[in-house]
Amino acid sequence: MLIGFWCTVSHAQNLLDVNAWNIGSGSAGMFSLSGLPSENIREWGETPHGHRGIIWKSIPGGDAQADGGWNTTDITIDPSKMYRMTVWIKKSNSTSGRTYFGCRSVSNLDGVANGNPYFWNGVLPKLDQWYLLVGYIHAHTDASTVHLGGIYDGSTGQKVLSMTDFKFTASATSTVHRAYLYYDPNINDQQFFYAPRLEMVNGNEPSVESLLGVSSTQSSLAYFPGKVGIKTQTPREYDLAVNGPIRSKEIKVETANWPDYVFEEAYDLKTLAEIEQFIKSNGHLPELPKAKDAERDGISLGEMNKILLKKIEELTLHLIEKDKRLERVEKELSAIKENGNK
Repeated sequence: MLIGFWCTVSHAQNLLDVNAWNIGSGSAGMFSLSGLPSENIREWGETPHGHRGIIWKSIPGGDAQADGGWNTTDITIDPSKMYRMTVWIKKSNSTSGRTYFGCRSVSNLDGVANGNPYFWNGVLPKLDQWYLLVGYIHAHTDASTVHLGGIYDGSTGQKVLSMTDFKFTASATSTVHRAYLYYDPNINDQQFFYAPRLEMVNGNEPSVESLLGVSSTQSSLAYFPGKVGIKTQTPREYDLAVNGPIRSKEIKVETANWPDYVFEEAYDLKTLAEIEQFIKSNGHLPELPKAKDAERDGISLGEMNKILLKKIEELTLHLIEKDKRLERVEKELSAIKENGNK
């Protein structure tokens, strides 16, 4: 079960090679220890998902300095892209010391240089509880100042703390994944790390929900009592505002007053001459917005679909009428030809 879960999720596009995580102590592959070898143990233990797997365990030696964790070797990145770092962490015994989770080669979102960047450092909300830490590094061209990162409760899937986002410097070619326990004088404490990840945010990365692996009853429904802005802090009058592209297999828009009334006998169908005059005066079809208004204010998909359907139905009626007139003209021409041949 463990191997299937971790492989299915982690090998999708994880830039961290965890294959060297074998039972033992000290550094492992691209993961260079923080602290002493005795403070960095890898052992078979229970993962956040209730399975068995290799866990990285920090055991403070009592010097209250670097008490376990890692810095990876440099990982090549594209600074024009966004990346996401994650790691599972659990602390036991006491709240002494501080947990650190960070990166390198970044600046703050406002562009100010940061030589020692941490998505978060502090004390996790509860002991003996797995938390998923999710940090984002924006592209160096990204002007957004919205922080997306957070700490998620591994049992409920809920975001319990926010974290700091960063952006790459324009000259960045690599970064590192770093996670530590620091300043813990209590030799009876332990901090556990599991399944570190680094991946480009391009739509192919696993969702945070899939990383959490919580049940559908816990994670598939989220309720927001207020407005939601994605890459924008000003959703204005909208319940959901997204400053960027949206990809979806289907969007359903509820609507009313579908324009089948166009086919009713009492409907006032404007003549083509009337429509031509309107276009000459206004530069657009009746009921449709001007180009500059649509570009400035956007359009309502539901309302626009109704208007476009109405125009198609009106055009259909005009075509039917033109077809009838054409048939009458053809019959009249045929009659004239027959009379002329007599």
